[in-house]
Amino acid sequence: MEPSNSESERYAQLSRQYIERADEYLRVGDRVQASEKGWGAVAEAIKSIAEQRGWNHQGHRLLDDIVLQLSEEWDRPDVRLLFDTAERLHINFYEDALQLDAISARVSNVKDLLRELQTLRTLSPRPVVLDSRERRLRWRRLTGELLPLGSETDTRE
Repeated sequence: MEPSNSESERYAQLSRQYIERADEYLRVGDRVQASEKGWGAVAEAIKSIAEQRGWNHQGHRLLDDIVLQLSEEWDRPDVRLLFDTAERLHINFYEDALQLDAISARVSNVKDLLRELQTLRTLSPRPVVLDSRERRLRWRRLTGELLPLGSETDTRE
């Protein structure tokens, strides 16, 4: 997949729209839609970064791969934890089990994550460390590249 700044910006714009809608749905008490728009804002922000880097992002597993890659690349475990919070909103879209105050708190956490992702979006990628089978497999899912077993780092940006 080739990097695309125009697609990256389109996803970033969708993310901004979705978080605004999440706030609107919170104001009117629509728990299900507030949950899904909060999740959607995160998913689109992640896709924005993936587009910039030329990474695959079709499907939930790849979103998790992207978050894990970014978290490891920048030594930011908080990004992964905040992503888990956003995933709970996605689950709530189907389950409608969370109360409005719990959704509101998670949407607030999502806003923190969106700020973090926006910051990461502006930074140049760090060298990729591929020192385990798991990391090489993740890299292959993200890039489509099959790297030889001896490849431990890839400094391409």
